Amino acid sequence: MNNNNLHQKKILFGNKVEKIDKVDDKAKKKKILFVSPFSGKFAALSQFHAPPLGVMRVASYLNKKGHYSEYFDPNLHACNNKGPSLEEVIRNTDWDIIGFSLLDETLLEDIKNIYLARSLKPTALLVAGGVEAQFNYQQILDKTPCKIVILGEGEVPMLMLANGEEYNKIPGIIVKNPAKALSQELFNEATDAIPWEKINYEDYWAVYKDMYGDQWTKELEDSVNTVRVFSRNRCPIGCKYCSSTFQLTLATEGKVPVVSQTEESLIHVIKRIKDAHKNVKMIYLTDDDFIINKRSVIKFCKLVVEHKLNDLKYMAFSRITDLNEEVISWLKKANFVKLNIGVESFSERVLIEVGKRCPISEIDPVLKLLKKYQIRPFMNIILTTPETKMEDVEVTVDRTIEYIKDPFYMAGIIIGIQPLKGTLYYEEYTNFKSYITDIEGTQFKIRRDDYIWATDPKVKKLQELYLDRQADYIKEYIAQNNIKHPNQAVLAPAHLYLVKEIIEEIKLEKDSNAQNLKSDLYMKEGAGRNYKNSPLYNAYMSGQDDASQKKSALNKNRQFRGIKITTA
Repeated sequence: MNNNNLHQKKILFGNKVEKIDKVDDKAKKKKILFVSPFSGKFAALSQFHAPPLGVMRVASYLNKKGHYSEYFDPNLHACNNKGPSLEEVIRNTDWDIIGFSLLDETLLEDIKNIYLARSLKPTALLVAGGVEAQFNYQQILDKTPCKIVILGEGEVPMLMLANGEEYNKIPGIIVKNPAKALSQELFNEATDAIPWEKINYEDYWAVYKDMYGDQWTKELEDSVNTVRVFSRNRCPIGCKYCSSTFQLTLATEGKVPVVSQTEESLIHVIKRIKDAHKNVKMIYLTDDDFIINKRSVIKFCKLVVEHKLNDLKYMAFSRITDLNEEVISWLKKANFVKLNIGVESFSERVLIEVGKRCPISEIDPVLKLLKKYQIRPFMNIILTTPETKMEDVEVTVDRTIEYIKDPFYMAGIIIGIQPLKGTLYYEEYTNFKSYITDIEGTQFKIRRDDYIWATDPKVKKLQELYLDRQADYIKEYIAQNNIKHPNQAVLAPAHLYLVKEIIEEIKLEKDSNAQNLKSDLYMKEGAGRNYKNSPLYNAYMSGQDDASQKKSALNKNRQFRGIKITTA
């Protein structure tokens, strides 16, 4: 086929030759290929085959408007093996635009074809349309090289694309326009541009002072009168439950360097805040991991001391692996008083599963060092993960309780991992605790995903019982301890002991089931004689009594023993 003859063309694998009006020689003609959905190995099993009218219609319309357009039906080719393959069709013409019609049931094969097109024609504009593209456009833009998704009917937007219209003037399209990551210089400039002096922090602080009323204390003031500051664009670690690592790389379609404010520029920001807000007490460095660069942190601490900014208090996020005695000693000199630390679990297996990159052996020494230097750690704890075993939960609960019995240590407890979009867990698991809620004032509903259910049935039962009981349990704990202003640290004991109670309950149920099974054997053994005199029966009954007593004591225990209430 002579691709230079644009006055009359045949649509590939169509039975009809479309004549088109002679085009304006001054117009810039585009070569456009449309590919219909592909059923893959199931194509030959279909009981009904027919031409793909949707892509045929769009292709024909564009031809009539003066462009050169063809369509390809991969299902027909898979069945009769006539004519060139899709690869040959793509390779043999310098296509300007290649459009794909997508269906849910054919999506995986369609994506393969999209990537084939990208490899063969890297400069062609790839466009997706069809039902699946319309209702799942975010995934199509994220997971394929398609730059544009067409919503609804494709004739008008495709013609405007072919005619070279600006994207913002084309109705019914969603454009993937990759972001440009900030350079170090631009990041510093943008951060410095924040109007720290004009932000009404005092109004925010007053809200909490009014809320606490006569319970307001100097300790609370030091905690509440806080200004949050960030210095880094992202965290590079890549924990499977966290989206921080992937947010920018997805947006920019590539690797994004970690950029930070210089230590000097951060000091400059803190000076501005201190000069403008006389009642500020604390600077909260909210980077996902402020301490990740030890050399930089030590330099920052030295500058804090040098500029006499250590009359302010500081807190930050950190990983266990960031901290050693040299770093901690400099944090102390700079007046860091708290560190928010992602401990997550006291199980080595769980830490490996979540991609924490932290040996379990490093946790205790670091926590002890922090106490030595009187920098309070707030331990973030995740009790269950998709692959958690009951013993992992038990060791984490017991070790956390052991720590927070000392009021110096604080903890925040979550029962499981939420499948946040952009995380590896969201990609790997489908067994979410989900719920459907109405969107008020509309006919629509929305699905929300809460937690990932554990694959271990005992741990899943633990999750279910916890979620069912925790609201009432926490309410009872607050009332019993007369807690006026609950927060994560204050409520940590309640969460931990609720989980501990449920674990014991599941164990007792297992023991009871085992005993019931034994009892059937005991009864059979005693058949035909006085079975109550059987040593086996007596042993069974004794065990049953023990279990009953344990369960009774468990149900009555609501004293939340051994834990002192900790304030944040």
